[in-house]
Amino acid sequence: MFYDTSCFPFTEKLEDKWKEVLAEYQLLKSGTIPYPETDLYRGEWDVLPFVFFGEIFIDNCKKCPNTWALLGEIPGLRTASFSILRQETEIAPHTGFTKKVVRCHLALEVPNSCAIIVGDVPKRWEEGKSLVFDDTVEHYAYNKSLKDRVVLIIDVDKEKYEESLRL
Repeated sequence: MFYDTSCFPFTEKLEDKWKEVLAEYQLLKSGTIPYPETDLYRGEWDVLPFVFFGEIFIDNCKKCPNTWALLGEIPGLRTASFSILRQETEIAPHTGFTKKVVRCHLALEVPNSCAIIVGDVPKRWEEGKSLVFDDTVEHYAYNKSLKDRVVLIIDVDKEKYEESLRL
């Protein structure tokens, strides 16, 4: 289930600053790690974490100060990382681990032949735009291109946005 991004005011600011976030990603020379749940994907899926439920990855935040500053302005932020779906990689259908968060993807680099399917609804990422969805609904993604797909993944407390989700 995808949500209307207008229910999440922080997405507008992310979209306004997406080129700054992209520029910091592009300057990275190292620091990405393979996504730890290797049984979940076929191919290569790397991440560069900034925060994971209270654990802050200081070195990564220092490498991307503008991105970290933007993330610090997001109410209810729980997790954030760059997610790099390498060429010809598929993430198997899965569900998130908690109903307490909502997931946002800010698209940074999106070649053709990439998509995310939440429930039975397929979407293509669009560079500079956000997708917000309930990751407790079964979803999967793929990159069938010969280039990397890069998004900034953000999880926020669902309760912070419950009011706007009811409208």
